[in-house]
Amino acid sequence: MKRMRIVGLCLVAAFALSAIGAGSASALPEVGRCVSKAGGKYLTANCTTKGKGTFEFVKGAVLKKFTASAGEGKLYGATKTEIKCATQTTVGEYAEVSGSIKGVKKVEAKFNGCEYALLGVPCQTKGAASGEILTTKLKGALEYVGTGKKAGVALTPEVKKKGFTLFECPAAGAEVYVGEGPGKGHETVLAEIGPANVMATTSTESFQMTAKPGEQLPDTKEGSLIIDNLESSLSGPKGTFERSAQIQEVTQVTEEELDLKA
Repeated sequence: MKRMRIVGLCLVAAFALSAIGAGSASALPEVGRCVSKAGGKYLTANCTTKGKGTFEFVKGAVLKKFTASAGEGKLYGATKTEIKCATQTTVGEYAEVSGSIKGVKKVEAKFNGCEYALLGVPCQTKGAASGEILTTKLKGALEYVGTGKKAGVALTPEVKKKGFTLFECPAAGAEVYVGEGPGKGHETVLAEIGPANVMATTSTESFQMTAKPGEQLPDTKEGSLIIDNLESSLSGPKGTFERSAQIQEVTQVTEEELDLKA
């Protein structure tokens, strides 16, 4: 049976968070709103300059749901196997705990026009239309990723060990599972998000790959030695796994203007 590793289609979806305001060096990114308020702790409308001003950063959101969309996305494995999709749409919502938003939940992505690039044959989730790949429900925590305090999101399946997605490429004789293989830290995909410190209804999530096939960029959380990346198998959940990377630029739209505080 042929084997291939793929990028985490699934993930694209939700990552998404809006822009951020200012924060301490030790705090993790957080989503909220920079609002006008007499006697506020910030001097500027993006809540980045502290002082006795007229703006205040308010944690949380009134409207927590978001959508996301993207053009072409590629799933690329260490063995140079490629799954290519023409478009992607996503729905999800912010995860608010005790009034603070530091992650996302119930993220579900749908990829359309998907094919096994080498043979040009369609791939699809069982029961879905030809070329349509669906992810499981995903969740994600806001993190600083890579180096240089870059805001990002770490996406992972809501149900551990269930994986990001399982789909078939019948004409290629492949059942592709994207999830965790025998190693640790391989059921998470990281993406950079932004812009930070701006009140906006749109944001972007960037999934990139290094010059090395199947190596996600970024693949580490700042200050952590744990490598977070995808793994996938062409022969189902019990097949042989290899490292994989997702390549895609995603645009997220929120129901209200929000500020990514990083």
